[in-house]
Amino acid sequence: MNRKGQIFTIDLLIALFVFLLLFTTVLLFLYSNADISNSYSSYYSQITSDYINNLAVQGANSIIGSQGYPSDWSSLACSQIKQLGVMHDNIMASPTKLYGLTALPLSCISSLLKAGNSFNITFYYLNNSILKINGKGITAGFPIDPSANYVASIARFVVVYPGNEIVRLSYTEWS
Repeated sequence: MNRKGQIFTIDLLIALFVFLLLFTTVLLFLYSNADISNSYSSYYSQITSDYINNLAVQGANSIIGSQGYPSDWSSLACSQIKQLGVMHDNIMASPTKLYGLTALPLSCISSLLKAGNSFNITFYYLNNSILKINGKGITAGFPIDPSANYVASIARFVVVYPGNEIVRLSYTEWS
């Protein structure tokens, strides 16, 4: 036999070194980028961001998407309210319900929206001034935490009943 068909020990060591190098690189990549329990991971960031955004979308849709249940919730105690909603009909928001949103305790709003203590609901005119009804700004929730890592803010537009005044709901969630 000649030497061209033989495998030398040095060839096996180089192949083993290359294999271990590639295997270690793949493991480090997966640990640093794909580990959802690692707060510096890009997947962790994506999952957390998606979660916060979904909470904000659900909260905004709940408030703007229905009249609430029961529909006269603004005059009821918190324990009797099943769902928050500020709509008078399909396209117009009720001023009574908007004002009632500010009168509810934060713990009640938080439990109905399943938002915890990291949400803010504010209604604005189109010129960015806060909507006021009976001299009171229509806002509920907590002040937005400036040190929050993840913030999602959802805007929805609605007409206030009766009339043609368009206002913007800004629903913000953070973590």
